[in-house]
Amino acid sequence: MPIKLIATDLDGTLLNDEKKVSPANIKAFQSAYEQGINITIATGRMHFAAAFFGKAIGANVPVISCNGAMIRDINTDEPIFETYIDDAAVEELLAFFFEHNIYCSWYIGTQKFAPYFSWDMFSGYHTVKGFNMTEVGHNYKPYTKKVTQVVIRSNTKIPLELTQMLEEKFRSFVKFQQNTGYTIDITPPDITKAVGLKYLAEYLNIHRENIMTLGDGDNDIAMLGYAGTSAAMGNAIVPAKKAATFITDTCNADGVAKAINKVLNNNRPIN
Repeated sequence: MPIKLIATDLDGTLLNDEKKVSPANIKAFQSAYEQGINITIATGRMHFAAAFFGKAIGANVPVISCNGAMIRDINTDEPIFETYIDDAAVEELLAFFFEHNIYCSWYIGTQKFAPYFSWDMFSGYHTVKGFNMTEVGHNYKPYTKKVTQVVIRSNTKIPLELTQMLEEKFRSFVKFQQNTGYTIDITPPDITKAVGLKYLAEYLNIHRENIMTLGDGDNDIAMLGYAGTSAAMGNAIVPAKKAATFITDTCNADGVAKAINKVLNNNRPIN
């Protein structure tokens, strides 16, 4: 089936270990756009980062952020789709984190909140120009409504015991995903990137068979399985590779560009 939409993950996929987009990846997306293919981002990061890197590759449709909980226009930030963690669950989560001195950030619309800002906690954002946070100190309670995602962050390895405790305490209210060992994303319980991608596809009137996705992590598995064509990076986890239709090179070796160029060579013209 001809590809009409390409959705790429960011970290470990589009971005190399330096958190940059390679010239080869940008060129491949340009070639896709010239063939009439829509381009978007599907990331666990907040909308600000999705839009920033989306513009770098020429994304021309709304971008998916917060692991599928948010879709917004890349230029105007107009919301296309949003779903939220239960307000009471957010307040309980944040109360627990603040009480136990667990650093976290969270997102309401395009606003980003944290008790304080530290580059140690946001080391992956050095390449995102204009990045900032709203520091709330311990006054978090006014900022617990319509939260799309909470992220636990640490500059040391997050203990397995903490992860297990959080799962047992909160799993009926939220979903834990994209556990990198240093960050854990917390989303509404039924959210995945595939949910966001399905909504965007319906918004654009594109069938799943005409979608290509690229990813590497646990939060990409559903999205890789949803699309008609999907490429897992050479550095992807094993379950992501099993969910994809093929495996490309690593994020440090222009794996995204190689996957797109492979598909473009077989892509029939879009009428």
